[in-house]
This record gives sequence, C-alpha cells and structure tokens, in this order.
Amino acid sequence: MLITRRGALAAGAALALPGAARALDSATFPFRVTRNRPWTVVAINGQEPPLPFLLSTGSGWYAINESAAEALKLPRMDKGYLKTPVDRVDIPVYRIGRAKIGGVMEERDLYLAGLPDSRSFTTLKGIIPPTSASVMSFDFDKLEIGVSRRLTTKPEGYRPLPLELGVQLQGTADPLGVQARTEFSQANIDLTPTVVAEIDGEPVKLKLSTGYSGGLFLHASYVQAKGLWDRYPTRLSQRSLSPTGISVESRLVRAERLKLGNIVFTKPIVQLADPQHAGHDVNGIEAGVVGMEFLRRLNLVYDPFSRLIWIKPNSAIADGYRYNRAGAEIEIVDGLLRAVSVNEGGPAYRAGLRLGDQITGWRGADGYDGLVWALTGAPGSTVEIQVSRAGKSELVAVTLADEI
Repeated sequence: MLITRRGALAAGAALALPGAARALDSATFPFRVTRNRPWTVVAINGQEPPLPFLLSTGSGWYAINESAAEALKLPRMDKGYLKTPVDRVDIPVYRIGRAKIGGVMEERDLYLAGLPDSRSFTTLKGIIPPTSASVMSFDFDKLEIGVSRRLTTKPEGYRPLPLELGVQLQGTADPLGVQARTEFSQANIDLTPTVVAEIDGEPVKLKLSTGYSGGLFLHASYVQAKGLWDRYPTRLSQRSLSPTGISVESRLVRAERLKLGNIVFTKPIVQLADPQHAGHDVNGIEAGVVGMEFLRRLNLVYDPFSRLIWIKPNSAIADGYRYNRAGAEIEIVDGLLRAVSVNEGGPAYRAGLRLGDQITGWRGADGYDGLVWALTGAPGSTVEIQVSRAGKSELVAVTLADEI
C-alpha cells in the first residue's frame, strides 16, 4: 500500500525530525475557509508575499511544499521519516529561522517536513498543526484562531469531550516559551485529537481533522469488523481520496445519527472504505476521521494539557451536507481532466457524460478545484461542463440530485 508523505502528515502519522526549539506567543489571528479547507497566511523568514498554509488538527507537524521550500531557498537538513503501521518513508526536512502566522503569531527555529508536489498542495503551500504547548481555538463564526497559555475558565456555551491522545506529553516545555523535544519524543508523541463519538448508538473512536475537507470517513478495518459494507440498503459507490490522500474505493451511505458529545447530526453522510483494504489502514488507533464537513459547524477549543476538546454549535450547524451529487468522478490523468467514473443512470450519465470523456472547461471559477466543489452542491442545481469525445466538443449540463 502506498503511503503518501502529504497524506501521512495530514493523518497525523508519527514523524521523527531533528530536535527543535520553538517559541510561541499568546495571540489571535484570522483564517479563511475555502472549499472546506481552513487556511491562513505564513510569512517565512520575513519574505513577502506570505504563503497560504492549511490549518490541520489532524497533522502532528509543520510542513511545506517542496517547490515552495526550494523557491524560498530554505536550508535542507538531514532527512526525517514518517512511521505508520505499514511503512516508513524518508522525507526532506527544512529549517526556518522565523515564521509569522496570520500576520500576528511568530514561531522561531522551526523544522518543516517536506510535502511532495500534489493536487492538494498547489494553492496551499504547507500545513500548520495544532500547537502542542498551549490551548488553540477555532472560531468559525468570527474566522479567528486563538492561542493562549492555559484554559483558566470554562468556555461559555461549550461542552467538553475527553481526548483519546495516543501518548502522554513528553519532553520539556516552558508554556509559550522555548520547547525542546528529543528525537524519541518526536517519534512517539501524538497530539492530534481523537474522541469517543457515537454512530447509530455504537461508540467509536474518531479523529477530528480540520485538514480533511470531507465529512465522516470510516477506515476499512472498522467497516469490516462491524459489517457495515452491506448494512445500508441505499448507497453510492465511488472512488475518492481518503483523509490520508490515498485514492480508495468507497461507498457513501446515510447513517441515522452521529453524536459528538451532546451534539447530534441526523442522517449524516458517511464514507465507508472498502473492507478489502482492511489491515492497511494508516493508523489503527481510531476507527475513522471527522472532517470539515462536520467540524465547520462547530467552534472548537483544543486543550491538550487538560486532555479535552470543547465544542459548541455555530451558525452553520443546520447547513445541508455536501457530497458528490453528480454520480461521476473527475480526476487529472496524464495532465488532462477526465471522467474516470460515471454511474450508469446517475445525474451525469443522464446529462450525457460518459466514462473517459475529457473535461475541457466548465462554467465556473477556480478550475479543477472549483468544479469538484461545484459537484457537491445542492440538489436541483446545475453544473455546466464542456467535454471532448472523439474530437467533438459538447456542453453537458448536469442537474445534481440526491441518490442516497
């Protein structure tokens, strides 16, 4: 099984880097959300313009796109490595003297793992993980990140969820001062937040990852163990990216409910990984991942030292669920956009899209990323796609529809 460096980082795989010292300041800084991806700008070593970085609670370490690192002429250190249950991948490591995050918060003497160039990191240039030496909050109403020394009072209106951290905090830490970690502690610590939730009344450990733009993804081993693959009579088969960036066969179904603490999501969309891949999951600690399709509806206060994450519904709590309602998958193949899957009888098929069609354009913005996002729109909305087949061009108008 291929473990991508970018995917394993986003999934929170154990990462061993040279020892680093970090300086954190108490701060509040802005962020934005684009197509379910939260990000903010980072100025590296004072260079302008700042670069957009993904804010991912599912990642354990800072990372940067290798092309961006080369353009900035960042010094390359000895290789680090990613450790997963099925693989170990050597990665480049870059060192920076100073990073200004969101125009406000400053980090010094950072080591960043190198990300290979990929579709996911063309616009975004790197990853910012949750801070390991302070409390970090996401306010999706105000679009603000908060970092503070300690949580001294209960956040008003929030409810706590205990964290299922992989290991105890290790190393030495002067809160909001210099934090030094040995290679041993770096290789073994896992501060990515995992909680016990409920799916249809069944307790299940789920990682909360703002770095995953999807909704609720259940790993193949869990799907197999619980017999979920054929449990739901109405389902939609597709091939798509998992939270680790790996293309997988999966099924979309509607569960009865997802419960996070006291918050209940009714009829949530759930992505089931094909149980044929059981035993090859990147991380065996949790059964699945909750991504931004749910997390953007909550304000979060992440407190690793108290082993709690506090949650509160925000103004997006009642939004409809987004998923691919076209019944077709579009991917980049040899540099060209093509329909790599078209469900017979589905919305895209009824509109005239066929397997293998080349996509030459669409009536919308932001190219491929914008098209993929548009296909997750509301039922009844129409997406117009220009296709080429056997040398002939055709405009295909796909009217999106709920199929599950």
